[in-house]
Amino acid sequence: MPMTLKFFKEEIVPGGFPEGSLVLLVGEPGTGKTIFAATYSYEEIKKGRKVLFVSLNETSSDFHANMEKLGMKFDNENFRYIDLFTVSKDAIEAQLEVIYKEIENFKPNLIVIDSITAITSAIGFENVRAFLHGSIGRFVKAFGSTAILIAEKPVGKEELGFGVEEFVADGVLVFRYIKYGEHYRRVLEIPKMRGKRIRKPQYEYTITDRGIIFLEVPRLERKEELVFEKISSGVEKLDEILNGGFYKGSITLIAGHTGTGKTTMGIFFTYKNAAEGRRAVFLSFEESESSILRAMRNYGLNYEEVKDNLIVESLIPEAHSPVEFFVKISQIIEDVQPEVVFIDSFSSIQEHMDKEELRKMIRYLQLTVKRKKIALCTTLNLAGDMRSLPATNLSTLADNIILLWTEIKEEVMSRKLLILKTRASNHSRKVYSYEITNRGIEIR
Repeated sequence: MPMTLKFFKEEIVPGGFPEGSLVLLVGEPGTGKTIFAATYSYEEIKKGRKVLFVSLNETSSDFHANMEKLGMKFDNENFRYIDLFTVSKDAIEAQLEVIYKEIENFKPNLIVIDSITAITSAIGFENVRAFLHGSIGRFVKAFGSTAILIAEKPVGKEELGFGVEEFVADGVLVFRYIKYGEHYRRVLEIPKMRGKRIRKPQYEYTITDRGIIFLEVPRLERKEELVFEKISSGVEKLDEILNGGFYKGSITLIAGHTGTGKTTMGIFFTYKNAAEGRRAVFLSFEESESSILRAMRNYGLNYEEVKDNLIVESLIPEAHSPVEFFVKISQIIEDVQPEVVFIDSFSSIQEHMDKEELRKMIRYLQLTVKRKKIALCTTLNLAGDMRSLPATNLSTLADNIILLWTEIKEEVMSRKLLILKTRASNHSRKVYSYEITNRGIEIR
């Protein structure tokens, strides 16, 4: 699942940064180094620990305003902010003395310097090692503190500063941009962390209005609580065919030709459950919210009567990187806490993710559905022969697969429905005819 800094301290660097260590955060502008350091600081303050934050990049007022937008208020006696934003290079030695005295008097548990690039550039190559290992290192070791030192990496270059910073530091975190199609992905790498066993050297992350969120490939092992409650598919005859509807904690794939009513099924699935008091989410990647609401109205469904329970949202897959895309879905689920989710369509997601991204996406959704006991339905657009499905992880992991297709005989089109698969439940094996009327799906 998408994870916050809690996940960083539990899984990425277990227990957080070691006391008495110098940790270097390296990255290009905009990769989230300051947000990461501020979030780490905020968590330390909440534990009653002291934090000294020294900034040469941002005024105090800007820092507090930007952090409040992310839900972090630093008005705490355990937090001190030294603003060196307007200090000239000529005055850097005097300002370093101010930092040293503040460390000595305040005795912080965590020291953040944002960024050391401005300092190392001012003091020169011959003094960098002495500054990091001698000056800052001395205070860190003396007080058992931890120092987070932020360093700017020039865009397009691999080298860092004078080339000694990463060797002096006890830990190095590299924040990177990686080109991915029309987007940039953010990746955290941990090439070095003394005293910690790093399980995995690279993690993908994104920056949201809630701060940094890391994405981890879910572990295969999990404990599941069996759920025997079923909820309606939204179509009465389909519930009968399915022997009672869909289990909570299940994934249903509705696969079919264009025009077979896949979206219509989703509308009735979410609407009926919302009308029965369940929280429901309709996510469309192909149509606008207004188009979905208009379709509801055309079927005689009054959205105003269920709007407190039914959230309709439209997303554009190509407007986000795969990670941002999934985090958005996850945030909607976390905020709404639905029992019912409909995603229209899986094909739209598929077009904008490579196979590995798609596999992770499906895995995330599966574990979310199981953990939160959500009945999730999604659609897949098919063309041609219906005797086989495209080889996707979704068709393998789906608990239910419903096939919809059209047949034309003697210049008359008919629609057909088959329950191809229903895991852990008996179901009809017959092929059914159905129509899409102004009342929705009517199965014969």
